[in-house]
Amino acid sequence: MALEADRGAIQQAAAGWAGIGQELGFARLHVGYGEGKGHEFGWYAQRASIDSEHNTFITAMTAALEAGEQQMAALAGMLAQMAEEFGAKDADVADRFHQLETPHG
Repeated sequence: MALEADRGAIQQAAAGWAGIGQELGFARLHVGYGEGKGHEFGWYAQRASIDSEHNTFITAMTAALEAGEQQMAALAGMLAQMAEEFGAKDADVADRFHQLETPHG
C-alpha cells in the first residue's frame, strides 16, 4: 500500500482554515465593541437588568470567537506543516534514490 497526498490540496486546505480563523478574528473585534457597554441600552434596560446580561453575552461571545480563531489557526498550521513534511519526505526519498551506492564487484 502506498501513501499519496496532494500537497497543493493540503496547502489550499490550510489556507482555507486560516481564512476562517481570520474571519472569526474580525467578528471578535466587531463584537468586542459592545463589551462592557450594556448601559448604553438606556434607563429601562438597566432597570430590567438587560445591561448586565448584554455584558455577559458579549464577554462570552468574544471568548468563544477568540477560542475559535486560535483553533482555526492551529489547524491551518498543522496542515501547512503536514504539507511541508510531505514535500520534505518526497525530496529526501528522491535524493536517496538518486544517490544509491553501487555495489563493488
